[in-house]
Amino acid sequence: MSSRATSSMNGRDPANWRHGVFDAVARISAILGVLVYIPSVLLSLKSGLVALVALDTAVLVTLGLLLLLGARVPYRIRATIFCLLIYVLGCGLLVIVGSSGQAYLTAFTVLSSLLLGIRFGIAAAVVSTISFFLIGVLGMGNAAVGLAPQRVNTVSWMVLTINFSFISTMLAVGVGKVLEALERALRDEIRTRVALDEERALLQTFFDAVPDIVFTKDQDGRFRNFNQAAFLSSGLSTPEEMQGATVFDCYPPDVAAQVHADDLSVLRGEAQVNREVATQDRAGREQQYLTLKVPLRDASGAVTGLVGISRNITERKKLEEQLRQSQKMEAVGQLAGGIAHDFNNLLTVILGYSELLGAQIAEGNEAREAVHAISDAATRAAELTRQLLAFSRKSMLQPRMLDLNTTIADTVRMLRRLLGETVRCDLVLGDSIAHVRVDPGQLDQVLINLAVNARDAMPAGGILTMHTAAVELDALQAERLETTPGRYVVITVSDTGTGMSAAVRERIFEPFYTTKGIGNGTGLGLATVFGIVRQSGGSIDVESEPGRGATFRIYLPVATDEGDTHGTSGPVTVQPTVRKHR
Repeated sequence: MSSRATSSMNGRDPANWRHGVFDAVARISAILGVLVYIPSVLLSLKSGLVALVALDTAVLVTLGLLLLLGARVPYRIRATIFCLLIYVLGCGLLVIVGSSGQAYLTAFTVLSSLLLGIRFGIAAAVVSTISFFLIGVLGMGNAAVGLAPQRVNTVSWMVLTINFSFISTMLAVGVGKVLEALERALRDEIRTRVALDEERALLQTFFDAVPDIVFTKDQDGRFRNFNQAAFLSSGLSTPEEMQGATVFDCYPPDVAAQVHADDLSVLRGEAQVNREVATQDRAGREQQYLTLKVPLRDASGAVTGLVGISRNITERKKLEEQLRQSQKMEAVGQLAGGIAHDFNNLLTVILGYSELLGAQIAEGNEAREAVHAISDAATRAAELTRQLLAFSRKSMLQPRMLDLNTTIADTVRMLRRLLGETVRCDLVLGDSIAHVRVDPGQLDQVLINLAVNARDAMPAGGILTMHTAAVELDALQAERLETTPGRYVVITVSDTGTGMSAAVRERIFEPFYTTKGIGNGTGLGLATVFGIVRQSGGSIDVESEPGRGATFRIYLPVATDEGDTHGTSGPVTVQPTVRKHR
């Protein structure tokens, strides 16, 4: 028997039924004893039976003490004392009153077998028989026993004793055997229930630990069993509220109607496998579930309900979308890189011949202006080519140890002329900024692209602020930024422009995506920024709301020595990745 089953057999437990029987018999005996005590005393005193009064009083007081002491006295001692009280009362009545004492001796035998077991019952039968025989043989019994003391015949009394012994032993053995069988059955029942409780607890623990939603429903589509994940996804307040509820109590009407229709189909005996269901969680966020439902049948094969398992595949769906986007960007990047190389070769020829042609045309010739226009167009096309190469990550980086404060200060002096008079450029440089390893030309391009975007977002003028600071990213922050924990230098570029909506903010780093009019943007500026920052081992984050400007934060890892770099020099063949926004 398990320890749990063993413990259930101790103390006041259904397995210890003898305790309950003893308590009931002792209380009833005390109550009835008190009720008959006063009339019994009056009659005994009237008949001159003072000894009987003393006997009744002693038995009743002892019984009261047993009840008062209760569980402070071990059960077997209490039961033994109680049975001995019945024995003493039986012997006393045989001596004082007469034949009524036999009933008490018989009760002593039966109660011993009932309260203490068959062995005690047989022992009580033996003691009762011996006592009955000795009282008769010694002439101590009252005449009412059946024979007057002076006329006691040993043989006759032996016959009475044998009959009394037969009845007492028969009752002791019969009652004891019946009770032993009942006790075994009760013990087996308790052991079975304990085992079932342990298995049920283990199953429930496993049931609640499963991250998937597991549930059963009856034929009316009401929840019967469910795990913790099912309850948390239901939106209800308590598990009791979910017991017996339907999907219409848990989900929006349109979703509930679809799920209920599926339930009815399963209850008709049609299993459903890998059915995708879209709903919303308590915060209103869209969730995707992959659900399996099968009919629940009884022994005859009739459908009595259904069993369902649902797995939340929201993150998997997002990853699949990101993979598709990444593959699309990879293809675009490869195409852009190939076009840029071929186009750059053509531009080299155009620029070379325009320079030769310009050198051969005299000053003042109208054709010279046309040649300059060709050269300028080719130069702008070459700039576009460099952006395409940066986006495709096949450009050559030459990272160096840089003092960011000095580098950014030099860049801002140039930016002030680029931004014009309506945009004020403020520079806030943090103290003790560590060195980083980046390509200075690429860093300039990042800052210029961000500054030009900020200028375009402030057509009526505004303030552009660049700020540097040292930060330490913990594991949670690094995970959000898709980088590694550690020391970084953050460059914050913020403006007071028109800002961006959430939909625009989600796509700003996609190549060829632009909100500007035709001819005003290529959609490669921020994609290039993202590529350069990532290629340099850093990360970029953006915050913006319509009408409240935009803030870009560029995180670059600190270089602890000349050989430390998170970036890459030389040609890079890793294809573009997709920025995940959170």
